[in-house]
Amino acid sequence: MKHKKVIIPIIIGLVCILTYLAVDIVSGQKTNAVEVVINNKPLFIAQDKAQVEKEVARVVAREEKRIGNQITLAYQPQYHMVLVPRDEIASQSEITKAIEESLLLKTSAAQIRVNGQPTVCVADAATANQILSDLKVCMSNCTENEKIVKADFVEKVEIEEGIFPVREVMVAADALALLETGDVSPIEYTVKPGDSLWMIARNHDTRVANIMALNNLKTEDLQLGQKLLISCSNPLVSVESVIEGKKTEVIPYTTRVTTSKSVSSTQVKQNGQNGEKQVSYVLTKKNGRVTENKVLAEVITRKPVDRIVVTGTRSSYTMTASRGGSHVGGLSWPLSGGITSGYGAGRGHTGIDIDGDTGDSIRAAAGGTVTSAGRNGTYGLMVTIDHGNGLKTRYAHCSSILVKAGQEVSRGQVIARVGSTGRSTGSHLHFEVISGGSFQNPLRYLD
Repeated sequence: MKHKKVIIPIIIGLVCILTYLAVDIVSGQKTNAVEVVINNKPLFIAQDKAQVEKEVARVVAREEKRIGNQITLAYQPQYHMVLVPRDEIASQSEITKAIEESLLLKTSAAQIRVNGQPTVCVADAATANQILSDLKVCMSNCTENEKIVKADFVEKVEIEEGIFPVREVMVAADALALLETGDVSPIEYTVKPGDSLWMIARNHDTRVANIMALNNLKTEDLQLGQKLLISCSNPLVSVESVIEGKKTEVIPYTTRVTTSKSVSSTQVKQNGQNGEKQVSYVLTKKNGRVTENKVLAEVITRKPVDRIVVTGTRSSYTMTASRGGSHVGGLSWPLSGGITSGYGAGRGHTGIDIDGDTGDSIRAAAGGTVTSAGRNGTYGLMVTIDHGNGLKTRYAHCSSILVKAGQEVSRGQVIARVGSTGRSTGSHLHFEVISGGSFQNPLRYLD
């Protein structure tokens, strides 16, 4: 009986120990694995080395395809055999994330430096040189009838070859776009009376489509006080270029009014016909904007034919013809000169361009109140006059302004002088008529 009393506790103890060990084995079973270390930093534990090497090879292959260069690892992964519970082994998604974030790849590349500061990094020196060459062309903003004679960067631009982190290497198109536009940070603009999307885009060196996309606009209709986000470019480099070009310009016909005692009414004796001239010129531009315009030669290829009107009155005078659309009248001509660009000519021309020499007098087309007088973006120096009843006129690219905002002016009063400020290719007056908040063809309003 004594032996039984001793054996029973021993058996119970053994059962407890075996039960504990069984539970420990089931709940915390350990397995052989590898601890992955990069640059002396433990990252994760993987099932085996092959799994990690396959993920590293995938990332390397992807980046080599992206930049077209051979890639090396700055730090080779190190593997340490460990015995760990299965729940400590990283999943495939965890391994992928860790490799993407921690794997430091490097490659031979070329860095473009502006005034000694790193700007962009590309695959090689040949790519860098091609980007800089393309940049000079696109930032010169030439038309099909123009050619670049000379183009240079304002800043000191250099190319440095070396070994760089792969994450810094950009594809050529992205590098070119970054150099051309720089950091694009939207600004907020409040819509004012007389604004249009085209005018807002012009004043901020962007496109209507860009403004519509950024603000999710479905139409070009605007409301007073409406807030718009506008992305303005800030190039990382500046290009000064000299450009030669040729263009065909219209020579507007004039109307000659003569008197005759033999007629009692006004009659058109001869219809007018515009002429043409070929103009050769040299432009100096900075980042596509004209800073100097020099006419080399003008050759008349077709002379204009005067419009001759015979009237029974005794007056005799010469005036520039009014053309196009139903005539509204009421405004006098702000400048005596030929029309070099009509309303709607080219892409969204919101007024007419009247030829003139720098310093010529610009006169108010009608009496009214000056609502603005000063510099206005690509319009240069500009005057705006409110004539009442929703009618306004604008006078742009002036060399000087002779009135102030809030001033009352009368018809024919000299308000400014002809110039070529803002985005302009030569001395002229850009004249606009706005009625009810919309641009109108000025020729319908000019008498």
